[in-house]
Amino acid sequence: MKVKKHGEYISSQKSKCVGSTGLFHENTSTFSGFTNSKILVALPCSRFSSREKEIIKKVSRDFLVFPEFLDNFYVRYARFRDLNFRKAFLKVLAKHHKNCRVAIFPDYQYDMTWLLKKYDNITWIFPLHKLEEIDFVLRNDFEWVAMPNRNLSYPKSLWGDYNIRQFLDYTADHGLKRWWLGWWKERRWQWLTLFDGFDTTLPEYYAYKCAKIWIAPMRTKYIPNKMSSIEIFKINVRNFSKFVRRLQRC
Repeated sequence: MKVKKHGEYISSQKSKCVGSTGLFHENTSTFSGFTNSKILVALPCSRFSSREKEIIKKVSRDFLVFPEFLDNFYVRYARFRDLNFRKAFLKVLAKHHKNCRVAIFPDYQYDMTWLLKKYDNITWIFPLHKLEEIDFVLRNDFEWVAMPNRNLSYPKSLWGDYNIRQFLDYTADHGLKRWWLGWWKERRWQWLTLFDGFDTTLPEYYAYKCAKIWIAPMRTKYIPNKMSSIEIFKINVRNFSKFVRRLQRC
């Protein structure tokens, strides 16, 4: 792999965009350029009704929804609060594996590599919590590695032992594709261009929790008692789709 200059990162996907090199500086608030011409996107909530999934797919058939995208966090905390984590995850996987396209490998479950062979129709993403797990990733031929959002937001002493610069370095050195697991950092929306895929619940959150229309990162509009949550959600998904196209268009 081509050696990068200090502070320079190229996405693991080759971009067709002119000026596709992204410059990621020590001051992470500065960023220039785009890296991806195609970014995989998931809106993962397992509690979505058929109507909400229909809205998402009508806006963009490329957006992954449950169970196309299976994140074990949502399986554990949103659907099976009172069951054993592994049992719950395997139950959902067995039921939906034919329709599942992308799945997050169970956190810290290093003895479950048999999943990779049994469900080889699924693209498995490994959630990297510590740098030492890179050896496990390479031994088991993972192509995708995810950086949990909490690693971007909290001190290394609390969550993981690396920062985003190290994540970008390691994935570039080993030719791994990058997934941002749980994008919430709207102020750092430019960072998404350094990743090959991400998932988020922002359109849902602003519609159902805040009664706000999501216009763009850091831009919302409060709608008091004028629209139903599902109507706001529909607008949010549309605006989110425009935002994703902007990321891809360069």
